[in-house]
Amino acid sequence: MKAETDIASHTAPRRPREHSGREFRIGLINAIATTIIAAVQPVLTRYGAKNIDPMLFSAGSMTVAAAMLAAVMWWRGEIGALISRRWISRLVALSMAGSVATSLMLIFGLRKIDAIAGVILLQSEPLYSLMLATIFLGERPSRRQLIATAVILMGIGSVFGAGRAFTPFSAAALLFLTPLCWQTSHVISLGVMPPLSEICVTGARTIFAAIVLTSIFLASDFRAVTSLAEPRTLVVIFVTGAFVYALGSLTWYGAINRLSLAWTTALTIPGVPMLSFLFAIIFLGEHPSIREVGGMLIAVAGVLFLVLGADAARKHGDAEAAEAVHPPLT
Repeated sequence: MKAETDIASHTAPRRPREHSGREFRIGLINAIATTIIAAVQPVLTRYGAKNIDPMLFSAGSMTVAAAMLAAVMWWRGEIGALISRRWISRLVALSMAGSVATSLMLIFGLRKIDAIAGVILLQSEPLYSLMLATIFLGERPSRRQLIATAVILMGIGSVFGAGRAFTPFSAAALLFLTPLCWQTSHVISLGVMPPLSEICVTGARTIFAAIVLTSIFLASDFRAVTSLAEPRTLVVIFVTGAFVYALGSLTWYGAINRLSLAWTTALTIPGVPMLSFLFAIIFLGEHPSIREVGGMLIAVAGVLFLVLGADAARKHGDAEAAEAVHPPLT
């Protein structure tokens, strides 16, 4: 009997461990996929901004993503939230800040500034996260947070002094302010999650954005729709919408549903800009200067210092959920 008890005590935990190991592997695969997809976004956006009408590119790619995410919401039984009087006003506001504004700022910013400089400017996001958390959530920034933010700004500022990378200033300002809109959408998200799920909120954000961007496109330059006859244009729009916006969101949630948000973020933070640099060199022929590489490394070090030092216990569940709504760079 004792032998049987000993065997049972050793074999009983095996299934949970195997299940946990399988979940970790799936989460890790999703996190790696998210990192690659997020790194591709600035490159695809830069290419679309240079070669496709910007409004057609924004509206088309968002519409492709909206169609795919609407199908996921329908399958999950969450599509009704789009017309719920309880949620619609906040979901529309979230979409305007988190998708419409950011999509336009990215496309028009990267139309003038190369992808490498754009990636560096987008590292400003923790600055806005800290600022809005202090204002709206009443969080008091720690010394570590302040130091990390100073390091990030130092990295961006070191490249700014080089002159060429962040010109014209108006386009650089659009990219530098883009993360502010992402973080504003996080604040709005606090009012809807829970009970709405992250995928429901992201799907609604994308669907409403597709409606608004398509309306702007049709009102501003409908004639550009003729360029859809070019296979290359269709491919770029479809890949951006399906691969970057839709699949990027699904892999992100596939990761954070199995791994902690802090751990997943710590994995993606250094990977996204470094891969973006590599993809920009390979696919766009861009060549970062030594100063740009140095500035990026400093900024990433600051973000990583902030993420790795995060105290998960300080965040409420709804605050972490709001942060999770924003996959890297989307």
